[in-house]
Amino acid sequence: MRFKARVSLVAALFTAIMPFQTVLASGSGPMDLNLPSLGATVGTELSPSDERALGAHIMTQVRADPTFMSDPETTEYLNRIGYQLVSHAKTYTYQFLFFPIRDPSLNAFALPGGYIAVHSGTIIAAKSESELAGVMGHEIGHVSQRHIARMIEGQKGNLAISLGSILLAILAARAGGDSGGHAAAAIAMGSQAAMIQNQLNFSQDAEREADRIGLQTLYNAGFDPEGMLSFFKRLQSNNRFYESAAPAYLSTHPLTVARMADIENRIRHLPPRMHSDSLDFKLIQMRLKVLQETRHDRWFAVQKELDRQSKNAKGKDAAILHYGLSVVATQLHQPEEAYRHAKLAMTAGSSAFLEKNLIRTQYDAAVKAKSTVERRNAVSRAEKSLDKFPLSALMAENYIDLLYEEGRHKELIEFMRNGNAISSSNPDYHAILARSYEALGQKSLQYLHTGEMYALMGVTEAAVYQLDLAEKANDGDFYTMSEIDARLRALRDQLLIEKERGLPLTE
Repeated sequence: MRFKARVSLVAALFTAIMPFQTVLASGSGPMDLNLPSLGATVGTELSPSDERALGAHIMTQVRADPTFMSDPETTEYLNRIGYQLVSHAKTYTYQFLFFPIRDPSLNAFALPGGYIAVHSGTIIAAKSESELAGVMGHEIGHVSQRHIARMIEGQKGNLAISLGSILLAILAARAGGDSGGHAAAAIAMGSQAAMIQNQLNFSQDAEREADRIGLQTLYNAGFDPEGMLSFFKRLQSNNRFYESAAPAYLSTHPLTVARMADIENRIRHLPPRMHSDSLDFKLIQMRLKVLQETRHDRWFAVQKELDRQSKNAKGKDAAILHYGLSVVATQLHQPEEAYRHAKLAMTAGSSAFLEKNLIRTQYDAAVKAKSTVERRNAVSRAEKSLDKFPLSALMAENYIDLLYEEGRHKELIEFMRNGNAISSSNPDYHAILARSYEALGQKSLQYLHTGEMYALMGVTEAAVYQLDLAEKANDGDFYTMSEIDARLRALRDQLLIEKERGLPLTE
């Protein structure tokens, strides 16, 4: 069974907020946009580690929602853009995670601790990479200024009650959107969610602060600052509210005239900065046009339209259209057709996404054709692609995926333990090892890594349960069982602390 990455965490440590430097006369260097302060960003009741733990706990609910997209390509792209922004954001120490939500509405939202979601509709609607980066920069501003932590502090209530309110708000908001299947829950929760909405909405001051920090981040990261303004203007002209869909109760962003005027005024004083869109931006937009659909009749309609457009396409346009045709053929279980279009896309463009798709479709077509030679060629090509894209978790996971399907579990485990494309602080790392240890019948190691996966996801009780199973299986060597014993004791202690505080801890 093909492995689908649940999440691709990109972990990094950043320094605490420091004064912004003044821009040089030449226009190079960080730009000082005269940011206001809502007060100290530290010292609230909710510590940064607690905030991260709160976000991790909420993410267990988000991942369970059918609109959560476990798509490695889109996740890798969002995190690439996200960390390009974060590296210029002067934010606190957060392990940011950017992830896609399958929803056609124009929306993005930030959760406590650096978890930032972007709706597929937002990515598709963006007319430039700078527009998309502008939306993400705004969300990074909310995270860096700890706006949600301040709201919780402002409630001056029990933290567990605040957690319950936030989870309720997310579930009710998702039910009220296009998630499907949750309308009854929305009705049941509606009055309670409405009651807490005012507590969770961002203030206008917080919105302006996120705008200004987002704009500064956008500019310093090399994007066109007009991107933020143009996207917001389009939303305003359509009488839409930015982030008006799920979870709107967490982060409602009404576009006021004053906000728009403030952004426009600040851009006017910035030196012009142009940004050329990457091919990957267009490829991911095309990919999401396919994956946003969930029915066969819609995929057939997309296939027909893309096929029509591809007849006279050349260059990068041809690469994008044939990539889309390959993705939709995969959804329709047409492996030979997917491989044919993947080869055409590669002849017209160059990208890690195109190469990964070519390898994957080559393997799938070989499986259907029962060609052992072609399967081996695909695996060999996947291994060689790691040299071309050494920092790509996407390419590493593609190679791992093929090794698993070939039953080469010992090679897979050795690659995981010796490689660095997927960090051991990533839940995926342990999920991948757990499934191969299961295939090899090594139960203690299977449960150990399943437990570590849960621990990194902030679900300590599930982690303790898995480590307990690992201890009972008792089929590892002395060192493995000693590691399991020590880790189980540490997690049990952590679980006691969490229960005392009413908040799950991730560290």
